[in-house]
Amino acid sequence: MRQHLTSKNIAVLDARSRTAYSRAHIPGARNADLFHYFVPGTDKKSLTVFHRDLESKLGRLGLRGNERAIVYESAFGMRAARVAWLLEYAGMKTPLMLEGGFRAWKDSRYPVEKRGRVTVPTIFKAHPDPAVLATASHVRSLSTSPTGFVLDVRSRGEFDGSENRECCPRSGRVPGAVWFEWTNFLSGKGGFQSRQSINKQLRSVGLQPSSEIAVYCHRGARAAAAFYALRSMGYNRARNYVGSWHEWSSKKNLPTELGQAKS
Repeated sequence: MRQHLTSKNIAVLDARSRTAYSRAHIPGARNADLFHYFVPGTDKKSLTVFHRDLESKLGRLGLRGNERAIVYESAFGMRAARVAWLLEYAGMKTPLMLEGGFRAWKDSRYPVEKRGRVTVPTIFKAHPDPAVLATASHVRSLSTSPTGFVLDVRSRGEFDGSENRECCPRSGRVPGAVWFEWTNFLSGKGGFQSRQSINKQLRSVGLQPSSEIAVYCHRGARAAAAFYALRSMGYNRARNYVGSWHEWSSKKNLPTELGQAKS
């Protein structure tokens, strides 16, 4: 990546907090802390608001939409994946994530800086890609499909309902969801586990590369990491349910399920 830093068409985005970014970051990186942004929902009205929010936030980052984005966080996980997924959904093609993150960059003794990048706001026009998005309606249809899968990548406690987030009116899971915690996708080396290792685990819970899959978590960040892990292994019909449990639990017409995890 180092050789790309001077390219005018490369946008390096730091997905860490503003505080972490101000301490030190990759030269030229822009702070893109979008981790705490709650997607308003996946119904038509909420998606309209979401698209407007995306255009505003990405425009403030000085993005035009035709850049090649490289996203990083402290190590490797949900923060960079969330930003990458938001970029891809907005229409930016093939965003990349830096394996090992900022920690690996520093360990390699590459240069860092403390000075923040001054960005000139742009007018960003989103071109939403529905192929990477699962809506609540889509998830509900998959939950009763004999061939589709709803993949819950939260903790066991969140899955079985013994743990709940204050912002979520109800605990539990989407009925019929398969549990596969997102950390199972990660290696200890700052990247995803090998294709062979993950495929074996996924096949044990019934998933195949041809399966139609909707992945969800609390608000779409852990699910974004799982989405990219699945894609890296050829599961090209996976989608991120970005509204996730935060949206699902708030809609009383959507069913929930409690109890022991299935896997």
